Amino acid sequence: MTRVEKVKYLKIDRGRYYYQRRVPDKFQELLGFKKWQIPCGDVDYPKAVQLIVTWSEEHDELLAKLRTQDGYDEIEAANIRLGRKTWERHYSSDGASQMVVHNDSVVPIHELQKPWEVALEEMKSLDLERANETAPSHEVMQIKAKIARAKNEGTIAGNFRLPPYPELLELAKLYKDEPDIAQFEFDADLPRPMSDERYRDCLTLIYDRYFPPSSIPPDDPDDRDEYVFVKRRLERKVASVTVDPNNISTVLGRYCDFNSIRSGTKSKYRRELARLIAITGDVPISHVRTEDLRQLRDELIGNIQPASIQAIFTPIKGIFSFAFDEDIIRANPMIGVKLPKDKRPIEERKWKPFEPLEFSRILEAAQREWGESTRGLTDARREAIHMVVRVLAFSGMRPIEVIRLKPDDVNDKLVRINGSKTESSTRVVPLHPEIKDFPTWLAGGGLDTFQSINTDKVGSVRHNFSRLLREKMAQPITDPQKALYSLRSTFVNAMRRAGADIQVQRAILGHKEAGAIRHYDDGPEFDVKRRWIEATDPRQV
Repeated sequence: MTRVEKVKYLKIDRGRYYYQRRVPDKFQELLGFKKWQIPCGDVDYPKAVQLIVTWSEEHDELLAKLRTQDGYDEIEAANIRLGRKTWERHYSSDGASQMVVHNDSVVPIHELQKPWEVALEEMKSLDLERANETAPSHEVMQIKAKIARAKNEGTIAGNFRLPPYPELLELAKLYKDEPDIAQFEFDADLPRPMSDERYRDCLTLIYDRYFPPSSIPPDDPDDRDEYVFVKRRLERKVASVTVDPNNISTVLGRYCDFNSIRSGTKSKYRRELARLIAITGDVPISHVRTEDLRQLRDELIGNIQPASIQAIFTPIKGIFSFAFDEDIIRANPMIGVKLPKDKRPIEERKWKPFEPLEFSRILEAAQREWGESTRGLTDARREAIHMVVRVLAFSGMRPIEVIRLKPDDVNDKLVRINGSKTESSTRVVPLHPEIKDFPTWLAGGGLDTFQSINTDKVGSVRHNFSRLLREKMAQPITDPQKALYSLRSTFVNAMRRAGADIQVQRAILGHKEAGAIRHYDDGPEFDVKRRWIEATDPRQV
């Protein structure tokens, strides 16, 4: 008989070749078997050796992966997904009701009176398992049942090798004097903690089982509240361990990038979306329901004006419309949300202009308040607030347009405004003689003081201007419809009094109807704008 060279993991039984290899103890539970035993088939010895070497290398690689935390977690999660598919194949075939384990029995889910309660039980059990502080209750019960049965039958329950959970250590103490009934051995460490990926997959399995797309909330109000509570709790838990490319904040970021929204406006949109996230959590955007949006609306009604509610919902409507157009969601939940309308007459909603006398008093008060060092403001911030107010007073610009200006945007002839509120807001405005010192001041870094503000960069100017009107002036201006933005309408009125036609006014303000004239920075069209700018003085009646 020819002597066969010994090859590791190669076994020969009655002339046939097998790959046989033991799985390390710590990986047996995860993989679900104790050893690999694979027949090589009807092959000769060289071919069998080739197969054995190939399988050996593959399993060496697998075991090396299992010895790392990330690798173990990845394979554990893959096993859960495989088990989930097996469950669905056996218990969720077409036309069959899905089966669930409840009270130690496998029952159709449609026979559960309140399936969301079972979902809550499974979720709590999963959280205990994830905490890894106590032994799973079912494991303790199984051991106690084996011991009780052994006592009754006069047999031996066996040897138990267990993780060192407090409950199991206590159980071992209880039977330490009865070695003929049960003996206990304990591992050195507790089991590996549950990975986020496994936790997420288990939560998702619970969610899909008890809250499928066909799930309908119960009619009874109390049952409906419980149903919604459990469903939302599951969604939040899933979101907490999911790096979802389509959660609310991520979709907001994509929406802002797609529309080239500036950082300041982005910050404002995040604050508005935070109101919704406070209700739903930062869940995948497809989980947000019409009811959630209505809840946000109802919380705002009565506390702020309808116009402010509309403003809060502007980015919310935007991201859901974007998500729908990009096929991120199948239906837009905002369609079912009706927002309150502002029924105030237009006169009560728009900012009122300052009268010429008021305007003159404001300039005097601004010089008195911000012309020299004042308590509570650094010199740089004080000078910047003063200059911004002066520029607004003699240009008709929006506050944010001034704050965003760079030195290259301004010279001794004009101010070039780019990327403002709308496309039509991009324009060239001749420099008013009253602010001829603005270009030099801006070139010296005058607006840099606002760069340290990460949220509303106009807020500091708005706040201090309001204090000037209401508190600092000898005769305060208390009309709530007169504020920082009133300087723009004040300049419009001054242009009209000076005789500027509507096209020139619109070109200077950046209104769409002005056509190409708003862009000219030279030639007769620019001269037309310059003449009317120089003729405009809000102090004159």
